[in-house]
Amino acid sequence: MKITKLSLIVFSIMLIMVIAGCASKSKVIIMEMENKGSITGEKTPDWVRDYIGQGINKVQAQREFRDVYCVIGEETGLNKQFVLAAADQFSAQQRIGAMLRTTIASEYQSRVTGISQSVGIGGNTPSGSAATYQQEIDNVINSIINVSYSGARRTSDWWSLRRRYDPDREGVFTDEYTAYVLYTIPKGELNLQVARALETSISRDSALYDVTIEMARNILQNGMADWGGE
Repeated sequence: MKITKLSLIVFSIMLIMVIAGCASKSKVIIMEMENKGSITGEKTPDWVRDYIGQGINKVQAQREFRDVYCVIGEETGLNKQFVLAAADQFSAQQRIGAMLRTTIASEYQSRVTGISQSVGIGGNTPSGSAATYQQEIDNVINSIINVSYSGARRTSDWWSLRRRYDPDREGVFTDEYTAYVLYTIPKGELNLQVARALETSISRDSALYDVTIEMARNILQNGMADWGGE
């Protein structure tokens, strides 16, 4: 194939544009300026490092938390006092509800998947559409997340000041404070409360009654394996 002068010019222009585009995408750097330990002399706790790096799943996997469920509140802002106050006012109830929504919804989906619209569950006859199942699941979940769960204990807290900047833009940066607060709740205590909430949230004539009761018994015996799952 003959390469013309025009082709070389076009190729050169495209190459220059690609190089220029890559050069313009400077990497934003995030650097920790100080944290709670800068004042107290403490090292950053493992639960904070794990949560920042890999999320609540990694925290929950720590040996020290094997008998409890972990709940972490996070607040970020430009004002240190505001962030710390917001973290202190963190509602464990709201966070537990949010995590239950994800955990129970995932459990329902895994159990309901593959159920035919024309085949009932445990002798019950579904009304005929996936939307019906989803509506019943939503009703159950909305019911259990509004329960006031007891036993959550404020275990620890941490804060960090981080600077975000572009090395190619001298003097341009953003400083943000982030505060974390850790609550724990004994697994057996929460398992019992969630199991009871499930049992009382479903009616006997529901197509999902047997599935829900089975879920409740499994949680009571084995806990919630996917707690904190994404």
